[in-house]
Amino acid sequence: MPPVIVDELLALPLALRARAAVRPMRKAIGAGLARCETVRFPNAALASLVVAPTIVFGFSFGERMEEPRAALSADVAKLTVAAGFGVQTVTIEGLRDTRQGDVLDYLAVGPQTSMVGFDLLAARERVLALPWVRDASVRKVYPDTVFVEITEHDAFARMLENGRIHLVTVEGEEITREIGEPYRGLPLVVGEGAPQVAAPMFAALASHPYILENVVALERVGERRWTLHMRDAVQVHLPEGDVVAALSQLDGMMRQHAILDRAVASIDLRRPEQLVVRLTEQGLEALEADLGQGGAG
Repeated sequence: MPPVIVDELLALPLALRARAAVRPMRKAIGAGLARCETVRFPNAALASLVVAPTIVFGFSFGERMEEPRAALSADVAKLTVAAGFGVQTVTIEGLRDTRQGDVLDYLAVGPQTSMVGFDLLAARERVLALPWVRDASVRKVYPDTVFVEITEHDAFARMLENGRIHLVTVEGEEITREIGEPYRGLPLVVGEGAPQVAAPMFAALASHPYILENVVALERVGERRWTLHMRDAVQVHLPEGDVVAALSQLDGMMRQHAILDRAVASIDLRRPEQLVVRLTEQGLEALEADLGQGGAG
Protein backbone atom coordinates (compact mmCIF):
# COMPACT_ATOMS: atom_id res chain seq x y z
CA MET A 1 0.00 0.00 0.00
CA PRO A 2 1.46 3.44 -0.89
CA PRO A 3 2.43 5.79 1.91
CA VAL A 4 -0.82 7.78 1.80
CA ILE A 5 -0.06 9.64 5.00
CA VAL A 6 3.16 11.08 3.59
CA ASP A 7 1.44 12.19 0.40
CA GLU A 8 -1.34 14.00 2.25
CA LEU A 9 1.07 15.67 4.65
CA LEU A 10 3.26 16.87 1.82
CA ALA A 11 0.14 18.20 0.05
CA LEU A 12 -0.05 20.91 2.71
CA PRO A 13 1.24 24.32 1.68
CA LEU A 14 4.88 24.68 2.74
CA ALA A 15 4.09 27.51 5.14
CA LEU A 16 1.45 25.35 6.86
CA ARG A 17 3.75 22.36 7.20
CA ALA A 18 6.16 24.62 9.02
CA ARG A 19 3.66 25.11 11.82
CA ALA A 20 4.21 21.53 12.93
CA ALA A 21 7.72 22.41 14.06
CA VAL A 22 7.95 26.17 14.46
CA ARG A 23 5.47 28.70 15.82
CA PRO A 24 5.07 31.71 13.52
CA MET A 25 6.82 34.89 14.60
CA ARG A 26 4.52 37.92 14.43
CA LYS A 27 5.74 41.45 13.95
CA ALA A 28 3.36 44.32 14.55
CA ILE A 29 3.35 46.88 11.76
CA GLY A 30 0.99 49.26 13.49
CA ALA A 31 -2.01 49.21 15.82
CA GLY A 32 -5.12 48.25 13.90
CA LEU A 33 -3.24 48.03 10.61
CA ALA A 34 -1.92 45.12 8.56
CA ARG A 35 -0.09 42.28 10.28
CA CYS A 36 3.06 40.68 8.98
CA GLU A 37 3.76 37.04 9.77
CA THR A 38 7.27 35.65 9.44
CA VAL A 39 7.54 31.86 9.34
CA ARG A 40 10.75 29.92 9.96
CA PHE A 41 10.77 26.74 7.91
CA PRO A 42 12.11 23.58 9.55
CA ASN A 43 15.43 22.17 8.37
CA ALA A 44 15.64 18.82 6.62
CA ALA A 45 16.60 16.93 9.77
CA LEU A 46 13.62 18.26 11.69
CA ALA A 47 11.32 17.51 8.81
CA SER A 48 12.55 13.95 8.71
CA LEU A 49 11.52 13.53 12.35
CA VAL A 50 7.93 14.17 11.35
CA VAL A 51 7.80 12.29 8.07
CA ALA A 52 10.34 9.48 8.32
CA PRO A 53 8.41 7.29 10.83
CA THR A 54 5.51 7.21 8.41
CA ILE A 55 7.76 6.17 5.55
CA VAL A 56 9.34 3.40 7.61
CA PHE A 57 5.94 2.23 8.77
CA GLY A 58 4.61 2.15 5.25
CA PHE A 59 7.48 0.20 3.73
CA SER A 60 8.05 -2.16 6.65
CA PHE A 61 4.48 -3.27 7.04
CA GLY A 62 2.96 -2.33 3.73
CA GLU A 63 2.92 -5.89 2.41
CA ARG A 64 1.15 -7.18 5.49
CA MET A 65 -1.25 -4.28 6.13
CA GLU A 66 -4.90 -5.15 5.60
CA GLU A 67 -6.50 -2.07 7.15
CA PRO A 68 -8.73 -0.12 4.74
CA ARG A 69 -7.78 3.24 3.40
CA ALA A 70 -10.14 4.82 5.92
CA ALA A 71 -7.86 3.73 8.75
CA LEU A 72 -4.93 5.50 7.13
CA SER A 73 -7.07 8.60 6.64
CA ALA A 74 -7.87 8.50 10.34
CA ASP A 75 -4.15 8.36 11.11
CA VAL A 76 -3.60 11.36 8.85
CA ALA A 77 -6.31 13.24 10.71
CA LYS A 78 -4.70 12.50 14.06
CA LEU A 79 -1.30 13.60 12.85
CA THR A 80 -2.55 16.85 11.37
CA VAL A 81 -4.64 17.65 14.46
CA ALA A 82 -1.61 17.00 16.66
CA ALA A 83 0.39 19.31 14.42
CA GLY A 84 -2.06 22.17 15.03
CA PHE A 85 -4.39 21.73 12.09
CA GLY A 86 -7.52 20.64 13.92
CA VAL A 87 -10.72 22.66 13.73
CA GLN A 88 -10.74 25.02 16.70
CA THR A 89 -13.10 27.77 15.51
CA VAL A 90 -16.26 27.82 13.42
CA THR A 91 -17.55 31.21 12.26
CA ILE A 92 -21.09 31.37 10.90
CA GLU A 93 -22.60 34.37 9.14
CA GLY A 94 -26.15 34.91 7.92
CA LEU A 95 -28.09 33.29 10.76
CA ARG A 96 -31.65 34.46 11.24
CA ASP A 97 -34.06 31.57 11.67
CA THR A 98 -31.50 28.77 11.52
CA ARG A 99 -30.13 27.75 14.89
CA GLN A 100 -26.38 27.88 15.37
CA GLY A 101 -26.37 24.42 16.95
CA ASP A 102 -28.09 22.93 13.89
CA VAL A 103 -25.41 24.33 11.60
CA LEU A 104 -22.69 22.87 13.80
CA ASP A 105 -24.43 19.49 13.85
CA TYR A 106 -24.78 19.40 10.07
CA LEU A 107 -21.20 20.53 9.55
CA ALA A 108 -20.10 17.54 11.64
CA VAL A 109 -16.93 19.19 12.90
CA GLY A 110 -15.18 19.11 16.25
CA PRO A 111 -11.79 19.60 17.86
CA GLN A 112 -10.62 16.27 16.45
CA THR A 113 -11.60 17.19 12.89
CA SER A 114 -8.61 17.64 10.61
CA MET A 115 -8.53 20.78 8.52
CA VAL A 116 -6.69 18.81 5.84
CA GLY A 117 -9.26 16.04 5.50
CA PHE A 118 -12.38 18.16 6.02
CA ASP A 119 -14.52 17.85 2.87
CA LEU A 120 -15.90 21.30 2.02
CA LEU A 121 -18.28 20.14 -0.72
CA ALA A 122 -19.83 17.44 1.46
CA ALA A 123 -20.14 19.90 4.35
CA ARG A 124 -21.90 22.43 2.13
CA GLU A 125 -24.37 19.79 0.95
CA ARG A 126 -25.17 18.92 4.54
CA VAL A 127 -25.75 22.57 5.47
CA LEU A 128 -27.99 23.04 2.42
CA ALA A 129 -30.23 20.29 3.83
CA LEU A 130 -31.25 22.60 6.71
CA PRO A 131 -34.83 23.83 6.19
CA TRP A 132 -34.19 27.58 6.20
CA VAL A 133 -30.94 27.52 4.21
CA ARG A 134 -31.30 28.65 0.59
CA ASP A 135 -27.60 28.84 -0.21
CA ALA A 136 -24.34 28.30 1.66
CA SER A 137 -20.60 28.51 1.29
CA VAL A 138 -18.05 26.71 3.45
CA ARG A 139 -14.34 27.42 3.40
CA LYS A 140 -11.24 26.75 5.43
CA VAL A 141 -9.16 29.47 7.02
CA TYR A 142 -5.91 27.81 8.04
CA PRO A 143 -4.70 26.77 10.46
CA ASP A 144 -7.83 26.00 12.49
CA THR A 145 -10.97 27.87 11.36
CA VAL A 146 -13.97 26.87 9.28
CA PHE A 147 -15.97 29.81 7.90
CA VAL A 148 -19.63 29.31 6.96
CA GLU A 149 -21.82 31.87 5.22
CA ILE A 150 -25.49 31.10 4.68
CA THR A 151 -28.38 32.80 2.90
CA GLU A 152 -31.79 31.96 4.27
CA HIS A 153 -35.19 31.67 2.62
CA ASP A 154 -37.70 34.48 3.01
CA ALA A 155 -41.09 33.19 4.13
CA PHE A 156 -43.95 34.60 2.05
CA ALA A 157 -47.05 32.74 3.23
CA ARG A 158 -48.44 29.82 5.18
CA MET A 159 -49.71 26.98 3.03
CA LEU A 160 -52.44 24.54 4.08
CA GLU A 161 -51.77 21.25 2.30
CA ASN A 162 -52.98 17.75 3.18
CA GLY A 163 -54.29 19.01 6.50
CA ARG A 164 -50.97 20.52 7.60
CA ILE A 165 -49.62 24.06 7.46
CA HIS A 166 -46.11 24.93 6.38
CA LEU A 167 -44.21 28.06 5.42
CA VAL A 168 -43.48 28.68 1.75
CA THR A 169 -41.33 31.07 -0.27
CA VAL A 170 -42.63 33.46 -2.91
CA GLU A 171 -41.81 30.70 -5.42
CA GLY A 172 -44.12 28.34 -3.52
CA GLU A 173 -41.25 26.20 -2.22
CA GLU A 174 -41.82 24.62 1.18
CA ILE A 175 -39.51 25.83 3.94
CA THR A 176 -40.61 24.24 7.21
CA ARG A 177 -43.61 23.15 9.25
CA GLU A 178 -42.21 24.78 12.35
CA ILE A 179 -43.91 28.16 12.29
CA GLY A 180 -42.50 30.61 14.81
CA GLU A 181 -44.28 33.63 16.23
CA PRO A 182 -42.95 36.13 13.64
CA TYR A 183 -44.59 34.15 10.82
CA ARG A 184 -47.99 33.32 12.27
CA GLY A 185 -49.45 36.47 10.77
CA LEU A 186 -48.47 35.62 7.19
CA PRO A 187 -51.34 35.04 4.74
CA LEU A 188 -52.80 31.54 4.81
CA VAL A 189 -53.23 29.81 1.44
CA VAL A 190 -56.13 27.34 1.21
CA GLY A 191 -58.21 25.58 -1.40
CA GLU A 192 -58.06 22.57 -3.68
CA GLY A 193 -55.12 22.82 -6.07
CA ALA A 194 -53.74 25.97 -4.43
CA PRO A 195 -50.18 24.70 -3.80
CA GLN A 196 -49.67 23.87 -7.47
CA VAL A 197 -50.59 27.34 -8.78
CA ALA A 198 -49.71 29.61 -5.85
CA ALA A 199 -46.36 30.87 -7.15
CA PRO A 200 -47.73 33.13 -9.97
CA MET A 201 -50.26 34.58 -7.53
CA PHE A 202 -47.53 35.23 -4.97
CA ALA A 203 -45.47 37.01 -7.61
CA ALA A 204 -48.42 39.22 -8.55
CA LEU A 205 -49.12 40.11 -4.92
CA ALA A 206 -45.47 40.86 -4.26
CA SER A 207 -45.79 43.73 -6.74
CA HIS A 208 -48.55 45.25 -4.60
CA PRO A 209 -47.23 45.41 -1.01
CA TYR A 210 -50.10 47.69 0.07
CA ILE A 211 -52.57 44.95 -0.83
CA LEU A 212 -50.39 42.19 0.58
CA GLU A 213 -50.12 43.74 4.04
CA ASN A 214 -53.93 43.67 4.28
CA VAL A 215 -54.36 40.06 3.08
CA VAL A 216 -55.31 37.51 5.72
CA ALA A 217 -55.82 34.52 3.44
CA LEU A 218 -55.83 33.44 -0.20
CA GLU A 219 -58.51 30.96 -1.21
CA ARG A 220 -58.37 28.94 -4.41
CA VAL A 221 -61.96 28.63 -5.64
CA GLY A 222 -63.04 25.76 -7.88
CA GLU A 223 -59.42 25.28 -8.99
CA ARG A 224 -60.06 28.22 -11.34
CA ARG A 225 -59.56 31.54 -9.58
CA TRP A 226 -58.61 33.26 -6.29
CA THR A 227 -60.52 35.08 -3.57
CA LEU A 228 -58.55 37.33 -1.24
CA HIS A 229 -59.71 37.47 2.36
CA MET A 230 -58.72 40.91 3.62
CA ARG A 231 -58.71 42.47 7.08
CA ASP A 232 -62.12 43.22 8.62
CA ALA A 233 -63.53 40.17 6.78
CA VAL A 234 -63.64 41.89 3.38
CA GLN A 235 -63.56 39.45 0.45
CA VAL A 236 -62.11 40.34 -2.95
CA HIS A 237 -63.13 38.04 -5.80
CA LEU A 238 -60.48 37.98 -8.53
CA PRO A 239 -61.06 36.91 -12.14
CA GLU A 240 -59.83 33.71 -13.75
CA GLY A 241 -57.90 35.67 -16.33
CA ASP A 242 -56.10 38.99 -15.90
CA VAL A 243 -55.27 38.92 -12.19
CA VAL A 244 -52.55 41.56 -12.63
CA ALA A 245 -55.02 44.14 -13.95
CA ALA A 246 -57.52 43.31 -11.21
CA LEU A 247 -54.91 43.78 -8.50
CA SER A 248 -53.89 47.12 -10.00
CA GLN A 249 -57.52 48.22 -9.88
CA LEU A 250 -57.85 47.08 -6.27
CA ASP A 251 -54.62 48.86 -5.32
CA GLY A 252 -55.99 52.11 -6.72
CA MET A 253 -59.29 51.70 -4.85
CA MET A 254 -57.48 51.09 -1.58
CA ARG A 255 -55.06 54.00 -1.94
CA GLN A 256 -57.41 56.59 -3.41
CA HIS A 257 -60.73 55.68 -1.79
CA ALA A 258 -59.78 53.64 1.31
CA ILE A 259 -62.29 51.05 0.13
CA LEU A 260 -61.55 48.65 3.00
CA ASP A 261 -62.66 51.29 5.52
CA ARG A 262 -66.10 51.83 3.99
CA ALA A 263 -68.28 49.11 5.56
CA VAL A 264 -67.67 46.85 2.57
CA ALA A 265 -68.38 43.11 2.73
CA SER A 266 -67.02 42.14 -0.69
CA ILE A 267 -65.52 43.51 -3.87
CA ASP A 268 -66.16 41.57 -7.07
CA LEU A 269 -63.54 42.10 -9.78
CA ARG A 270 -64.37 39.05 -11.85
CA ARG A 271 -65.73 41.15 -14.74
CA PRO A 272 -63.35 43.83 -15.95
CA GLU A 273 -66.23 45.95 -17.33
CA GLN A 274 -68.28 45.74 -14.12
CA LEU A 275 -67.35 46.48 -10.50
CA VAL A 276 -69.67 45.06 -7.85
CA VAL A 277 -69.32 46.18 -4.22
CA ARG A 278 -71.49 44.63 -1.53
CA LEU A 279 -71.91 46.47 1.74
CA THR A 280 -72.09 45.00 5.23
CA GLU A 281 -75.39 45.05 7.13
CA GLN A 282 -74.19 48.08 9.05
CA GLY A 283 -73.25 49.74 5.78
CA LEU A 284 -76.68 49.04 4.30
CA GLU A 285 -78.43 50.43 7.38
CA ALA A 286 -76.33 53.56 7.22
CA LEU A 287 -77.06 53.93 3.50
CA GLU A 288 -80.80 53.45 4.03
CA ALA A 289 -80.74 56.02 6.81
CA ASP A 290 -78.97 58.51 4.55
CA LEU A 291 -81.47 57.86 1.74
CA GLY A 292 -84.36 58.21 4.15
CA GLN A 293 -83.13 61.53 5.43
CA GLY A 294 -82.61 62.70 1.88
CA GLY A 295 -86.15 61.74 0.91
CA ALA A 296 -87.62 63.42 3.98
CA GLY A 297 -85.81 66.62 3.11
